[in-house]
Amino acid sequence: MVVLAGSICTRGGKPLLSRQFRELSKDRVTSLLSNFPTLLSKSTKTQFTSVEDEFVRYVYQPLEEFYVVLITNKHSNIIEDIDTLHLFAQTITSIVGTIDEREIFDNCFEIINAFDEIVNLGYKENLTLSQIVTFLEMESHEEKIQEIIERNKELEAAEERKRKATEIFLSKTAADIRNKEMLRKANTSSFGDGPTLLGQQDYQQANYPRQAALVPQQEEPKPLGGSHFRQAVPRRGGLQLGKKKKIPSSGFGLGGSEPLISGASSGRPSTDVRGISSSPAVEPEHKKKAAVPNKGILVIANEKVGAQITRDGTISSADIKGDLQIRINDSKYSHAKLQLSVNELDGTKTQFKTHPNIDGPAFRASHEIKMKNSGKAFPSNDQTLGVLRWKSVPNAKTSDENVLLPLMITTWVNNNNDGTITLTFEYEKNKSSILEQLAIIIPTSNATIDSSDNDNVTLDYADEGLHVNLTGIAENPEGSFAITCKDVDDEEALFPMEVSFDITKQLDNGERGGLVGVNEVENTESGESLPFDSYYKLTSEGFYII
Repeated sequence: MVVLAGSICTRGGKPLLSRQFRELSKDRVTSLLSNFPTLLSKSTKTQFTSVEDEFVRYVYQPLEEFYVVLITNKHSNIIEDIDTLHLFAQTITSIVGTIDEREIFDNCFEIINAFDEIVNLGYKENLTLSQIVTFLEMESHEEKIQEIIERNKELEAAEERKRKATEIFLSKTAADIRNKEMLRKANTSSFGDGPTLLGQQDYQQANYPRQAALVPQQEEPKPLGGSHFRQAVPRRGGLQLGKKKKIPSSGFGLGGSEPLISGASSGRPSTDVRGISSSPAVEPEHKKKAAVPNKGILVIANEKVGAQITRDGTISSADIKGDLQIRINDSKYSHAKLQLSVNELDGTKTQFKTHPNIDGPAFRASHEIKMKNSGKAFPSNDQTLGVLRWKSVPNAKTSDENVLLPLMITTWVNNNNDGTITLTFEYEKNKSSILEQLAIIIPTSNATIDSSDNDNVTLDYADEGLHVNLTGIAENPEGSFAITCKDVDDEEALFPMEVSFDITKQLDNGERGGLVGVNEVENTESGESLPFDSYYKLTSEGFYII
């Protein structure tokens, strides 16, 4: 069997994409494909999916408005050619979400790479669809490490430039203060408090440089805040939208108005240092993870919440991306069928997509997850298998986007005009959410807690900034707290803030943590119920306060 080329073309024979596995020129392939519709029209009364001319054979399969065509020699094994053609079509479907010309052009390089995995020098490789997808997703770990090193060098260089500029500015300011102080002393201390004669003024001016030389050098300025505050670890750069860390924000500031929390109006930071970590290297509580054990069948529903909310609590954008994963570690459970329960929230629109090997019509009809081929079983190697994906967004006809978010946050900003800014946060938990704790990451390196309604706020310092940890949300579904950020003159330097959370909860049978839950797992051969464990994982991804 020799495959000369694999192509995607229109019904009229116009090639959209073609990969030659033997030495064929572009003009030759275009000529062969333009001849294909003519041969196809002459064989419409037959049930075969191949046509021939005097030189080559065309093995084809319709793919919505297009054809997937393999051009082979006339001595090729037609059975193997058809099997290769089906694998080509399945790979294209898994790469392209919607079969149209724009999607094919956008993913042309991925499709060509997949063709190269399937056929090598005209001969088919012994691969499955899952293996092809795995090969296409492989990444270079060394390249990622190198990129991280280069990015860290750039950030360190930027921080060094900022530090040097700050040192120069502070040294100039200190020199100006010393000169003014010495001039004042020269005009008053040498001749008492009485009036000074003209000759005495000339004497003072003449001796001014010598007196200036005798003035002792001032000590290095101490960190603001005295002994009540710890010197913070300098941060390595502000937050940026779209980074892989996790965070919310507000649209207006109160300027110089009076803060709503008692104790913030004096302009002096509070000496309450409750919860400030003694080491910046301590990992925040919300990021500590435990391994999930598998007793046979393990089902995990993951949902990632993304949003951008303004400082006054207005939602600019919001969505939830989810997927359902299963792990089976015993072959006696591999012939499984999952009966799901789906609860679409009012005012939202949800799109579901099943894996190509999952029976899509069965899911759409009765929310069942099972293999498309009933003779096949799920792998039982305890590897995670993604079987379902979904995405929920607010319905265009409704303005209530709060149903998608586990928690709403409003931010009040007060610039005290003394190098400190007071931030007051109000939060309210969604009643249906399992959220118990989160962190608000602020790009600053020096702050204290002013007040907390429920005494459930602590501070940690990390490379990306200040972590404001909020715990006990389930027991205190609403409340407010205030912190004071020091050494900050512009409130915009504190934004965007990131809201980060990572919650995992084990569910009872039939319980649903998010949009999708598992009611029952059955054996597709015997119909008996199978034991299983179900978990729900809720994380943030691109959740910002702007």
